Amino acid sequence: MSAPDFAQRRRQLCERVGAPVLLGNNGTRARNLPMNSVPFRADSSFLYFTGCAEPGAYALVVDGQCTLFLQPPEPGDELWHGEVESLESRRQRYGVHAVKALAELDAACEGLRGRLVSLAVPDLAVNQRLSGLTGKALAYTGSPGAEALVDAVMQLRRSRDAWEIDEMREAARVASLAHRAAMRATRAGGHEREIAALFDAVVASQGATTSYHSIVTVRGEILHNPDYKNPLREGDLLLLDGGAETPSGYASDVTRTWPVNGKFTSRQRDMYQLCLEANEHCIPMCTAGRRYADIHWAATRYLAAGLRDLGLLRGGVDGLVESGAAGVFFPHGVGHLIGLDVHDLENFGDRPAYAQGRSRPKQFGARFLRLDLDLPADVVVTIEPGIYFVPAILHDPALRAEFEGMVDFTAAEAWLGFGGIRVEDDVRVRGEGEAPEVLTADIPKSVADIEALVGTGPSARERLSP
Repeated sequence: MSAPDFAQRRRQLCERVGAPVLLGNNGTRARNLPMNSVPFRADSSFLYFTGCAEPGAYALVVDGQCTLFLQPPEPGDELWHGEVESLESRRQRYGVHAVKALAELDAACEGLRGRLVSLAVPDLAVNQRLSGLTGKALAYTGSPGAEALVDAVMQLRRSRDAWEIDEMREAARVASLAHRAAMRATRAGGHEREIAALFDAVVASQGATTSYHSIVTVRGEILHNPDYKNPLREGDLLLLDGGAETPSGYASDVTRTWPVNGKFTSRQRDMYQLCLEANEHCIPMCTAGRRYADIHWAATRYLAAGLRDLGLLRGGVDGLVESGAAGVFFPHGVGHLIGLDVHDLENFGDRPAYAQGRSRPKQFGARFLRLDLDLPADVVVTIEPGIYFVPAILHDPALRAEFEGMVDFTAAEAWLGFGGIRVEDDVRVRGEGEAPEVLTADIPKSVADIEALVGTGPSARERLSP
């Protein structure tokens, strides 16, 4: 992506907003000592409109012309950090009208007070400065910025251009290498932490970072399990939800589930095949103009029918879906937007993800659906049905009373300890009448392909040992 392309984005932003815009980037935050910071990630909207990933930077855009305010080189920088570019060199690289020292930001904004609009970022200190400069309160959740600005950012960021799609293909390529390496290295006697370390190492070896904290667990019923506590035992299923982020900030988000010993038991195969078929049933539905909520309900219906056949649900599929009973085993939405953020634009709440007049469903499980748009061309979404046996759900007295007769809780109890299964892909919606592109299609997910790959390489411990 070239500097003129970022300039075009800024011009489009100004045309839609009709006011001067001040964008701020996250700063660095001390991990313990001031010199030892937590990993830095640029604010996604700042990155989208500037291509600048420098901590603590600001961009003032007036009538389509952009001035970047950056930290100038300080005496001694070369000793600790190597050669630092001059402000003029950075101006040429970013292709902006001017680059000035951060100390000049307040004076540049003084004459624009009352007209200047801005966006909140995750960094509280930066939000406080933006609020002071614009005279408008900002909060990353709740008060993200002026309505016209938020709408413009959502509209511009939601659809992907060719360069962005290529970046997301690259993120998927890296994720494929890491997932395959994790599968090859999995075997009984290993440990979650070893597979997690290997996955993250492969991503790093490709010049990328993980797009979120990798979920690597035999407790797949814990949807966002943050820990790597468990050994890998014979008979376990390992769920790995992990993605890569390119240096430009674009993400992949992929989940695969496989048997630790490389062979599904008949019980595991039945449940896995049902989840996989729901994934494959829904992916072709990701076409231009399709309502995304319809895809969620299609996944729910497919899973409800299969779970009924397996004796866990009772009654007609329509009733099981409409009542929320199917959510006992599928307690989340079928997917979300993905782009610069792994849950793209989610800092703006449901506003970018729900069409006007639509709101989250009320049914159990479905109320966590993150997206209900009529899908435009070149948007990228995830498709991630799942089946879980969650003790807190199965033992909930209120849910047992609500779904008595529709859920066979006695039969479900026999599945406790099974964990969970999720199969997730990143899917690009193409033009009208065109089939979707599965960006993550290279990552094995059929029973045969998984069984042919798991455990065929050195263990994670062997690969990581000095």
